[in-house]
Amino acid sequence: MAHNIVDLPVEQRIKPADLKKKIETDDILVIDVRNKSEVDASGTIETKRNLNIPFPELESALNLANSDFKSQYGLDKPSGDGSDVVFHCMHGGRGSRAVVIADKLGLKKAKNLEGGYSDYSKSGSWL
Repeated sequence: MAHNIVDLPVEQRIKPADLKKKIETDDILVIDVRNKSEVDASGTIETKRNLNIPFPELESALNLANSDFKSQYGLDKPSGDGSDVVFHCMHGGRGSRAVVIADKLGLKKAKNLEGGYSDYSKSGSWL
């Protein structure tokens, strides 16, 4: 099955085991770009800061003013270089394309979870 995964440079990718370590040690923002029905059906990656912004809404969301973003999503909008931001979807396609959008908007160090939620959940690191 093709998932239209963008071939990102290694510095814009993170493996499931590495994300688990980052969640335990760093204050990172995990943005799930799956549709709400997918999240409801399969679960989510639990972190101190996580959001579900479906992929079709992502670029508009990241273009909101911080106050509007915070009002809509309950957290500050990602800023700076994006080094504390990880995107994911189910298998990696939409997550990789989310990184391309984030990069274009200045979050140059945002990462995509390799293999998406599917691989992360297989690693025993999910709720």
